[in-house]
Amino acid sequence: MAKQRIKRQHGSTIPTTRVSVVVVSDDRQILLVRHRKGNRRSWVLPGGRLEYGETFGECAIREIKEETGLDIEVEKFLFLSEALAPDRSRHIINVYLKGRIVGGIMRIGNEPVLAGVDFVPASDLETREIFPPIGKRILEAIANGFSGGIQYLGNLRV
Repeated sequence: MAKQRIKRQHGSTIPTTRVSVVVVSDDRQILLVRHRKGNRRSWVLPGGRLEYGETFGECAIREIKEETGLDIEVEKFLFLSEALAPDRSRHIINVYLKGRIVGGIMRIGNEPVLAGVDFVPASDLETREIFPPIGKRILEAIANGFSGGIQYLGNLRV
């Protein structure tokens, strides 16, 4: 069966690349930030848009510092996914890295979208809604000791 060709939306450009960081403490707590968009609140992994000329690791380190005040070291690549809006108005490439805290003091960043930062028990990922919906994959990775290579998780746009 031939794939249907999708017309590019007027004014669209290349996809946005977002780098997210999975930080798990020794007591199995995961670092999350709370975003606000209007009246909506959602939990997300810390991270953000890759800037031109920046490596994935550099982006991860910068974004963690900006959003949480913490300094990290990138340990490995974990996952790759896409978020493609049904109407093709947005296309985001999500790159997930594992990081380890090496310094800093946790505090909420200055970006208006940020509503909080906290470590939550990893087990909360079974019931806590995070965006994109990657909680189950993170729990599986923790259970497997983060073994294996990068996994492509497909389009996680909901």
